[in-house]
Amino acid sequence: MTTADPRLPRPATILDVARVAGVSRQTVTRSLNGLPDVSAATRERVVQAARDLNYRPNRAAQGLVRGRQVTVGLVLDDLRNPYYPEVASEFSRAATARGWGVLLCDLGHDASVARESLASLVPRVDVLVSLMPLGDLREQVAGVPTVEVDTDPDGGAQGVIEIETRTAVRSALDHLRAAGRSRVAMIDSGVEGSGRALAYREYLAEHGLAWSPASEVRVEQTHADGVRAVAELLRAYPDADALLAFNDVLAIGALKGLARLGVVVPDDVAVVGMDGLDLGSLVTPELTTLSIDKAELARVAVEVVADMLAGAEPPRRRVARTLLLRESA
Repeated sequence: MTTADPRLPRPATILDVARVAGVSRQTVTRSLNGLPDVSAATRERVVQAARDLNYRPNRAAQGLVRGRQVTVGLVLDDLRNPYYPEVASEFSRAATARGWGVLLCDLGHDASVARESLASLVPRVDVLVSLMPLGDLREQVAGVPTVEVDTDPDGGAQGVIEIETRTAVRSALDHLRAAGRSRVAMIDSGVEGSGRALAYREYLAEHGLAWSPASEVRVEQTHADGVRAVAELLRAYPDADALLAFNDVLAIGALKGLARLGVVVPDDVAVVGMDGLDLGSLVTPELTTLSIDKAELARVAVEVVADMLAGAEPPRRRVARTLLLRESA
């Protein structure tokens, strides 16, 4: 059973406003909706109490009463990364099938712009679905139901959808090891070792395969960084015979970088990405990847949102990655 994170303040409810203002719940509703049968003094007292408590009316409940369309905010990290448009497209289809509206919020900017974007989105939506961990931005969404996708299950989110990584990474490494690859390098992303890199290191240690700091490089998630990263890796670890990338964007950059260096894929170095982007089938050689069924991810996300809007305990769900074998490994 999911419990609220004690580190996060509980959002004020309509009952809190009623208690502070010294009125009934019904009077709070009528005051905040501007109905005429409430005195000016009472309305002012209720509005002030709501302001002091930072109370945000439940738009979903209002929508059910008034027949208004539910609106979902979809938060993503950077629309330039093709992973996010692919997921957003599937989510939009699934949400539209329910009669919901969707508003996108791209946080791929500097911190101040990201906060402003999120602050402007929150009052316009009934629930948020974030395709990235919100981290210290979680305070910006206090009071609105929030689902986080591909995040730390103990990170304090309400609804959580985990995208399974450890088992998937192991399946990719099983495949590479069965093909005789024993010197697997990795292109990682983030400030510290990601969960994907930790699963990679764990597997190598368990199977007695070589690992050293030289067999990993950490970069930003762009094609150009994939090109640069593979050149850096092969200078430090020239005997590498396989490469696991944090995502398909970096893996496709690595394919380009390897081609520039005259390295033949997969004969000299096998390459495996993660995410299963459509783009992976358009490059040569086609990219082997740990694929996410994005339609399934969207369906699960919409189900979680529906449960939360119905007042159910915020659920935690999991979506798998599967090894999609193509030409690069």
